Amino acid sequence: MYQVVIAAGAAPLLSFDELLAADATPSSAGWLRPNLIWLQGASCSGCSTSFLNVEQITILDFLTYFSRVLYHPNLSTATGDQVPRILTKVAVSDKPYILIMEGAIPVGMPHACMMADRPIGEWVKGLAAKASVCIAAGTCAASGGVAKMAGTLTGVASLDDFLRQRGIKTPVVNLPACPMHPEHLVYTLLHFIKSKRLPELDDARRPRQFFTHSVHERCPRYPAFQARDFALRIGEEGCLLELGCQGPVTYNDCVAIGYNGNTNNCVRAGHPCIGCAGELFPRPRLYHTHDDPKAKTGVVVKKS
Repeated sequence: MYQVVIAAGAAPLLSFDELLAADATPSSAGWLRPNLIWLQGASCSGCSTSFLNVEQITILDFLTYFSRVLYHPNLSTATGDQVPRILTKVAVSDKPYILIMEGAIPVGMPHACMMADRPIGEWVKGLAAKASVCIAAGTCAASGGVAKMAGTLTGVASLDDFLRQRGIKTPVVNLPACPMHPEHLVYTLLHFIKSKRLPELDDARRPRQFFTHSVHERCPRYPAFQARDFALRIGEEGCLLELGCQGPVTYNDCVAIGYNGNTNNCVRAGHPCIGCAGELFPRPRLYHTHDDPKAKTGVVVKKS
């Protein structure tokens, strides 16, 4: 099995360039291509879709050159009886693997998410116990997210809570955001491949590389906040705090690296941060609707 060491001190942070700067192939450089098992619970597959948009490395290279994806619900060609055979074979073998969990685990209504006539929780329990490390991909897996919001009936648990309640001590890395940022996952995996250990984690088991600073600290509208120049409507210039921005209580680097090749992010698009990487996501009111007076256009609102 891989030896997993969680850094507890101020370890040097590796960049993508450093991780990808090997002059030789991973095998000849002493790297081990890890086996990956990807499961989906209560989710929308949005984190898988986001994963395909990674920019620093082509997804094909990552799937074939840096890792071996033994199973992914959306990418694998295996179907029907092939799937439980693959997962069962992995679980009983001595080969190391990494378990990636997308989505929350419905423990209050186990039959809400089934795979091969078994609740997804049973698969997670068996595979997580023997995994080298487990990665919670996205906020639903990291803290419940949308699947845990008020009014839902499935009684979901995050991956971390699910494993702790069952006494499974496999290390967990949380990568919250809705959807998960692809670079967060690829960086974590490449760091593990190259260094044989996880990147430095904070108390919430998130990589410090990405989750040390709040959205508010890095916000391009921070000068407006300092000047107390607050926007009164969606799309206006100025700080978005008075429109419900969750940036001060949300830790993520999304305002720095954006999504889809840094094409955009919530704040840059003129909408307050919705706090999708926070443990309290989603709040009761996520977005400003078309009939919200603060979102209406065509009327000039003067700031006091």
